[in-house]
Formats: sequence, structure tokens, C-alpha cells
Amino acid sequence: MPARPGNGARPDRGAAAGWGTGVFPGVSRQRVRRFLLMLHLTLGLAVGALLALTALTGGLLVFYVDIDRMLTPELVLPAGQEAGQNAPVPLDRVVQALREAHPARGGGWRLELPDGPDHPIMARYMKPEETAGKSFAPLMVAVNPHSGEVLSSRFWGRTAMTWVYDLHYLLLAGESGQLVLALGGIGSLLILASGVYLWWPAAGKWGRALQPRLRSGSVRQVFDIHVLAGVYGLVVLLPLIVTGIVMERPDWVKPAVERLSPMTAPPVLPSVAGGTVVGADAALAAALARFPQAEPRWVEVPGQGGGAYHIRLFQAGEPGWRFPKTSVWVNGGDGTVMDVRDPTRWTFGDAFFGWQHPLHNGECFGLCCRILVAVAGLLPAVLLATGTVRWRQKKRTRPARAV
Repeated sequence: MPARPGNGARPDRGAAAGWGTGVFPGVSRQRVRRFLLMLHLTLGLAVGALLALTALTGGLLVFYVDIDRMLTPELVLPAGQEAGQNAPVPLDRVVQALREAHPARGGGWRLELPDGPDHPIMARYMKPEETAGKSFAPLMVAVNPHSGEVLSSRFWGRTAMTWVYDLHYLLLAGESGQLVLALGGIGSLLILASGVYLWWPAAGKWGRALQPRLRSGSVRQVFDIHVLAGVYGLVVLLPLIVTGIVMERPDWVKPAVERLSPMTAPPVLPSVAGGTVVGADAALAAALARFPQAEPRWVEVPGQGGGAYHIRLFQAGEPGWRFPKTSVWVNGGDGTVMDVRDPTRWTFGDAFFGWQHPLHNGECFGLCCRILVAVAGLLPAVLLATGTVRWRQKKRTRPARAV
């Protein structure tokens, strides 16, 4: 977000606001501005395409489930069942249907309960042999909750939206992609910070600086669009970039958070021998007995060799609905509750990490926030396009000025 172009250029607003001497003591304002202008330009051209790609794919992923259902008709239940004419079948029958459809898969299944009246149960087999070389590529199976019929079986990464997800989160390059995205996020923060410095209005000029207007002339209009997109988009882009960095590399952030607040350790569960005796319905009932006002969202079923159920429930006030943090672990052998995690008793550190994903996809503040995040996915592309055009405009005018 550089200063306005040569003709009728405004005064150095960053300098007028006192930033030059306050932020960089001992360095002239002109040198600070030239350095930050070069930093803004260089990083914008080097990192801008990565940021634009990440933002565009992230905007699509805000409505990932809805788009996936549009592309996959099998994931939309028939109208009669959608209206609730058939009662849901027991979860034990769903588990049985999964094991009959995939008899060679003896491990556990993770069941996502329906998100709406016409939604299926989405089951994931987390470690299929077919995708063993990938860190996350489960088999995804849709099951009709009213009949127990298996509707579709797909592998993660082999559908349009899961491919977009891997592009957004991993750049299709595994852990190396995560590192590139995290470093690109840091570069993006520097772009925003330098742009804010270069734009910063002088005292008494805030009203005019924030006025959404486009001046006459293509050169000025390109610049005005760039500034307006950056200034107004900052409110959304800043938390999106920060949460993206934290989710890509939590190990970079966790030590600092733990210095401020203790974090609840993951549960250490004793081994469960003798196979799975307790069914999924009984395990879910045991979890709901602990949190009777909660809504069940996920039921993680242990493998045929035995183990613990992991039930995830949603309590009112949690930031994320699809992936809530209320958890109950139930012994698959005798049905006893082994451990619980209650977000109403979060420490600051727990809350910090618990809010990252709901903030990143806008889920924490409802549909309006999700729409805002999705639209914000267009802003980096606008900034990249207008910034590139502005750079080319200035490059063309330099020789003429030299003459």
C-alpha cells in the first residue's frame, strides 16, 4: 500500500505521523520510507502469488462441505428421508454396515454425525493401505443414517474439494509445503505492516484517508483500489494470516503460549484388552450422561482389536461447531468413562489453540462471518493485481523522468 503517485502526491503521511523517528530512531524518515517501500514491493511480488493462492483456496474451503455435496449427488439424501419420515438407525448398525462394506479394514472408524436433515453420516477410516505414504488421506465413506446403506466411498485427495484442501494446507507437498506456507505467512505480515506504515495518515487526515473513493484517472484508480483493499481488508486478513501460521506450525508458537498459561495435556489412556464389547450407541449414551445438554458431533469407534471410544460433543458457547472440543473417552470393554475434556474449564493456552480453526474459517461467529471470510479470500488477489499494475506503471514512468 504505497504512497500516492508523483502527480499531486500527498505528503509523507508516515513521517507526518511521527513514525520515522519513533519507530526507527537515528534513521531519516526518507530512508525508512524508501526501505519499507522496497520491502513492500519485493515481498509483494515474491509472496503475493502464494498469499493469493492460499486465500482463494481458503475462501472455497469455508463452504467445503456444501460445495462437496454439490459436486457429489450421493451425499444428498432423498427428499422423503430428508423430511424425517424415517427414524435414524442405531450407530451400531452403521458400524456394521461399514465393516461389511470394507471387511479387510479392521481398524477404527471416525463417524461425523449428520450436519443437517438431508446429510449422511460421514465416516473416515484414517489409515487405509492405499494412501499409506501420506500423513492425512483417509478413506471417506458416506452412510445413509436412516437405512444404514453405504452411499459412496472416496479417498481423501482424490476429490475436488479435498485436493483443494491439501493445496491450501500443504501446497500438495507435505511437511515441506507447510513450512513454505508458514514462512509465506510471516512474509505476508511484513507486507501488511509495511503497507500500513506507508499509508498511515497524518493527524487530522483520518477521515479523508478512510473515505472509500476512487479518483479520476486509471493510475490513481489502481492505487486507490490497492489502498482501500489493503486498509479495509486488514481487519480480516490479519487474523486469517496469524491463525494460518499458528495452525501450520503450532510448534513455533506453543512454547511462548505455555510461558503465559499452562495447557491441558492430552489424555493418557490405559490399554483396553479383550476386544470391543460395548457398542457405539452405549458409548455415546455414556458421554451424553456427562454432558446432557451437549450435541453429539463425532464418534470415534475403536478397531476390532479393542480400545476406547472418543466422543466429541458440542456445548453452547464453544467457538467451533463442526470440530468441537468437548471430549469423552469411553472404555470399549466395560463402558466406563476414562477421561473428559471440558472447554468451559479451558486455560488461556487451551483457549488460544481452541480458537484458531474457528477463527480461520469464520465458523466462530456464524454464517455472516463465514461469508466475510470467503469474500476476503479475493482480497490478496486484488492486492497482487493492483500492486503489480502499479509497479509496472511506475517502471514505465521512470525513464521519462530521468530525461
